[in-house]
Amino acid sequence: MPAGISFALGTVTVVVCLALAYVAVTSNSVPVVGTVRTALIAMAVIGMAGCAVAGIGQAPVIGWTHPISILGIVLGVLALAIVAAGLAGWDGFFSPIVDFVPQQDAVVLTTERLAMVSLALVIAVKWLVGLVMTFGVLLPR
Repeated sequence: MPAGISFALGTVTVVVCLALAYVAVTSNSVPVVGTVRTALIAMAVIGMAGCAVAGIGQAPVIGWTHPISILGIVLGVLALAIVAAGLAGWDGFFSPIVDFVPQQDAVVLTTERLAMVSLALVIAVKWLVGLVMTFGVLLPR
């Protein structure tokens, strides 16, 4: 699949993931998926699908040892660790970011919500890496 088309499909999954994260973090019920926990699982599945289409699927083209491939792999492993920590309820994993996440009176800041915010940040960074890889933004010519 051409890089531009795969990047566009990956961008759609990023938008869906970020919208899902926003809804899950700002409300007590998430349409279609129900709870924040199932929203985290859905976000992980959608994010992996997007990465398969636009991310890791491009690694054989540029090489597995290319710095962008390695950065994408490291961020992917971090994303998996975030999902595991969120589902397992490991509060300590998210203690470095808890002060940066705005809280609302109506919504309790749970481990799953912190995982959603963390995963959204990783997905956004991976999308930026994909942008650099696909279009050569910020890369020397």
